[in-house]
Amino acid sequence: MKNILKCVIIDDEQHAIDLLTDYVAELPSLSLYKTFRSPLLALDNISAEDDIDIVFLDINMPGISGIELARSLRNKTKKLIFITAHSQYALDAFDVRADHYLLKPIRLNKFADMVAEIASSLVVSKPAAAGETALPADFFFIKGDEKSKIRINIGDIVLVEGLKNYITIYTKNEKFTTYLTMTEVEQALEADGRFMRVHKSFIIKMEEIRKITGNTIYLNNEKEIILGGSYKDMFNAYLSEYSLKTGRR
Repeated sequence: MKNILKCVIIDDEQHAIDLLTDYVAELPSLSLYKTFRSPLLALDNISAEDDIDIVFLDINMPGISGIELARSLRNKTKKLIFITAHSQYALDAFDVRADHYLLKPIRLNKFADMVAEIASSLVVSKPAAAGETALPADFFFIKGDEKSKIRINIGDIVLVEGLKNYITIYTKNEKFTTYLTMTEVEQALEADGRFMRVHKSFIIKMEEIRKITGNTIYLNNEKEIILGGSYKDMFNAYLSEYSLKTGRR
């Protein structure tokens, strides 16, 4: 597994490209492959053969939006990161399986934390070998006790909690602990679209949220989850999109 991650920046504003270029140069784990100010040019010049690890992508751009572009690029990069000044597109980013949604202006320390998390997930990610069947979309098996295998239906999952070298998967009626990492489970759930990582130790099913008070998320199963700092932008944008607002003054 290579240690240097090849990345591409797509933003119609040159100053935004320049800032990210400086940030990339500060991180030894990143290598800048190309930059594009034109999303249409990026679409024409990026292929799966480029073996790109990360695309950093703006949303509001001329010709084609970043969301539309992401749909075409999603299978040409391992990770897709939206970096934008607009929070209202978080749900659209969720739909195209964006890995992160960062709001401008971005500080280097926050950018570095995100890259470290991405790099970690790429290290544990392994492509299927030739002839190997990919995981089905609606279930997977985990190792149980006494050499047993337990089937987990994704639709039954409420919460995943990280516990050092183990994770616990909570369903509505049961919980299962097994030897996996949070990143491995996150990758297994990402295609489903109903889950969001809200803390380094928690992945939740969004429809199980009962209420939010400050930075505490209360689930229907009475679990209380603290929203992690590096996950606030996407979660708060999601929350804003689904909040009913009055037009009265």
